Amino acid sequence: MRINHTCPYCMKEAFNRSGMQSLSFRLTPHMLHDSGVHEIKCPRGHEYSVVLSAAKYEILYDLGMNALGDGYTRESVSSFASALERFYEFFIKFQMVNTGTTSELADQAWKTVSNQSERQLGAFTYLYLSSLGELPPELSSNDRGFRNKVIHKGYIPSVDEAIGFGKVVYNHIMLVISELEVKYGRQKLYEFYSNQLPKGGSSWIVSESAKSMNLSQTSGGTSVVDFDTMLQRFRR
Repeated sequence: MRINHTCPYCMKEAFNRSGMQSLSFRLTPHMLHDSGVHEIKCPRGHEYSVVLSAAKYEILYDLGMNALGDGYTRESVSSFASALERFYEFFIKFQMVNTGTTSELADQAWKTVSNQSERQLGAFTYLYLSSLGELPPELSSNDRGFRNKVIHKGYIPSVDEAIGFGKVVYNHIMLVISELEVKYGRQKLYEFYSNQLPKGGSSWIVSESAKSMNLSQTSGGTSVVDFDTMLQRFRR
């Protein structure tokens, strides 16, 4: 996955020179960085930041969709599975902050389970139950078996299998987001979300968002979008 960008300083200078209202610019690809922050220096020496303003689970899901579009079905399933785990992390930290725990303490607590997926799932399950009064959605035994077969046994899934798993993960995340919006309100959820986003350090920052999911965007008072609508965003 690449971040495509154009130097904003060069764009501004080009518009000032031409006096035109519309110009075409060539996009420069840049490999995605784990931090989401890309410090760029253009050939003319301008320095700026390109920031992918998205939660980690949103970025990972985008990676899965892009891999799927490029025909890398195994990589797409791996990214979808990672997106779900990172969403568990998002949920856990959100609920901890809701209890009055500082973000710093929440991060410290997370480190004790950061390398243990089963403990993360357990924390997610109990926090979901205690806060929302019901058991959370979970992968079926078939879905878990499929995921493990792909990730641990080298199985190469078909496109339909990869899309099917991606749909299960997507619907899980959307269902939980919907529950959080109802329970806590969009504003509270967005405030936590925005505090988790990466921040650039340059004086000029270019922000981009994830295509698959974006808690900063709403339609009809919700960030929830159905799977088929999301899928259309990646049609080529």
